[in-house]
Amino acid sequence: MTGVKIMNKTLRVGIVGGGNDSFIGDIHRAAIEQCGRMELVCGAFGSTRQSSFETGKRLKLPTRRSYGTYRDMFRREATLPEGERMDFVSILAPNAMHYPVAMSSIDAGFSVFSEKPFTCNLDEGLNLTRKQQASGLAYGIAMVYQGYPALQMARQLLLEEKTIGTIRKIVSRFPLGWMAQRLETAGNKQAGWRADPRRCGPAGCLADLGIHCFYLAEWLSGLAVSEVCADLRPTVAGRILDDDCSVLVRFTGGARGAFLASQIATGRRDGLSIELMGDRGALAWSQREPHRLVVRDIDGAERILTDGIAATGERPGPCPFGSDAAYIAALSATYAAFADYYESYQAKKSAAPDARGFMTIADGLRAVVFVDAVLKNCAVPEEPAPPPAKWTPVVVPPIPEL
Repeated sequence: MTGVKIMNKTLRVGIVGGGNDSFIGDIHRAAIEQCGRMELVCGAFGSTRQSSFETGKRLKLPTRRSYGTYRDMFRREATLPEGERMDFVSILAPNAMHYPVAMSSIDAGFSVFSEKPFTCNLDEGLNLTRKQQASGLAYGIAMVYQGYPALQMARQLLLEEKTIGTIRKIVSRFPLGWMAQRLETAGNKQAGWRADPRRCGPAGCLADLGIHCFYLAEWLSGLAVSEVCADLRPTVAGRILDDDCSVLVRFTGGARGAFLASQIATGRRDGLSIELMGDRGALAWSQREPHRLVVRDIDGAERILTDGIAATGERPGPCPFGSDAAYIAALSATYAAFADYYESYQAKKSAAPDARGFMTIADGLRAVVFVDAVLKNCAVPEEPAPPPAKWTPVVVPPIPEL
């Protein structure tokens, strides 16, 4: 693979996870190739040695660079000459693997670019943050929406040009219907790990989809969520983890909002959407039409702003929402932003990541804190503590007798 050189070097990537039975693996590999600034050189792709080797063979990697486990990969890669071994690892494994893989990567001296979530719980998040800060290694998280040009334009309109004035309310939705049936018992591997708390962590839909609503709202608005009140539960019979979540939020500065995410929105594959309402207008974006923004004035007049990228030829495919072309291009942009950061970090051993480009480790920790707060809000307190008074019954009283 050829690439545009930065500092006379094409970055070498190793992947953990993302094997033949993973939808996100091929999406990331396409984004890496489209980025043009890095190449895939090795991987530990599967949950078994056999599946990892089969994926490596399909990808035409040298047999010696396909590893049975991530520990084997880090140990062997660290012994290779500097001009041959990988520069950083991209973690695409199920959620519960993010923490141990990242810790092992840092121990072996490799920087990290990981799928979300950062970690599955707050203790892991704090430990990993402390370890990264002491390591001198770069760390980033792939939050694909930062790579959409229309959303970068939206952030400029909101934060620099104050197009809608002071933000009062933010509503973000992520409805998907692919888990409306209990696929985890029918051999669907993607549903299987997402419904298993041992592999997904303590949050299901919240960590899978709700985290996107949270992060996009904070990143676009520049506001921070300060309080939550949530309804979080499994809907499909027999399921343990939440598959539907509704979160009311309060932001610093007084704005209010709602995040609505679902894996059981039957028939829906709309993807993420967000609307921000201010005292002088409103702005909306939807992943169904990722190249355009809708801006409404105070009198209701609408303007459609586009990012200048042609949307022709886009089609549904491996992505469960939106279009392959837009999604892969956005993810590729996050890899490019991380490449810039990595090179700067290597040169200086400290660098401020571009806030527009990818999710930083500090952002990742905030997202973990958000998930933790929602889980605490929904937890049933142990006796003798009274239940939280967050729901007021809506009951018609008896009609008085004459």
